[in-house]
Amino acid sequence: MPTKKIRIYYRAPSHVPLWKVMEECGFLEKHGLAMEMGSLEGQRKRAAEGLKAGDLDVVSGNHHNLYARRALNNDPYVHIAQSNNSWRENYLVLGNGISGLQDLKGKKVVMDDFDGHTGLNVWLYLHQHGLEGGRDVELIDGPKRGVERAREVMAGKYDATFIRAVDQLRARRIGANITELPTMPMIEGVTLTTTTTWVKDHEDEARSLILALIDGIHFFKTKKAETLAIIKKHCSELLKIETDEEWNCFYDNQAASLEAKPYPSIGAIQNVFALALKRDPEIKDFNPIALWDLHYVKEIDDSGYINRLYAG
Repeated sequence: MPTKKIRIYYRAPSHVPLWKVMEECGFLEKHGLAMEMGSLEGQRKRAAEGLKAGDLDVVSGNHHNLYARRALNNDPYVHIAQSNNSWRENYLVLGNGISGLQDLKGKKVVMDDFDGHTGLNVWLYLHQHGLEGGRDVELIDGPKRGVERAREVMAGKYDATFIRAVDQLRARRIGANITELPTMPMIEGVTLTTTTTWVKDHEDEARSLILALIDGIHFFKTKKAETLAIIKKHCSELLKIETDEEWNCFYDNQAASLEAKPYPSIGAIQNVFALALKRDPEIKDFNPIALWDLHYVKEIDDSGYINRLYAG
């Protein structure tokens, strides 16, 4: 099988470990692909415009911002597979006098960016628990790094923040008071995002990429030691993970949230569309399912390929 190169750009460093497993274990090569990988971290608009212009083939991410482009301009974006369906920044750092969500009314909650995915997730989570930003809670943009936000909560500057699994280990080490909250459905992680134009002209590559993703997820979920060796080799500097405890925490959190069958859940689509509506309320009549083409995943699933992987 001749090798076909795909230009893939990730939107967050946490996506890279799964891609490196797909590459290092030979799953891309097995399905006739080679990957040219680049970063578009923090470059939401450039990622969307690069896809539309054909300068990029696939973006790993761009979870909530393409619904408006599709609804308002009929731009040809499409998601063809989904690796994670749960929000994972569900550790609440508690300031003085705060014991849980019920104590946040009238308080200040800090996140890195309430116009970006991480901050919008918190806005939605609070909204779903009866706390409206600007009315019941004050939502404030602060440091990007979770442990720095935790320090500011500990210092009394803010009343609470939400952080991820590895950051909560670090925050506990400096004395932060933290509680783990129930998660919510959310589109996160490696979303295979492209355009209908690219898929139409590269159907074989689209199928092959989904097969490589499925193989990579299976390896990631079932071979912890081998997976950790790969991601320590390729992602230590990128992820800035410092200890074996942190690596184990990162791995366990990632592996538990990966979907063996890379479909989005209905709840995750509903919730990510709620983020899109927050930014662009005029798209309220758009059906978010229109942005998803899952027939390649279903075709692979119906063939028994995934069931055979996990039966072995």
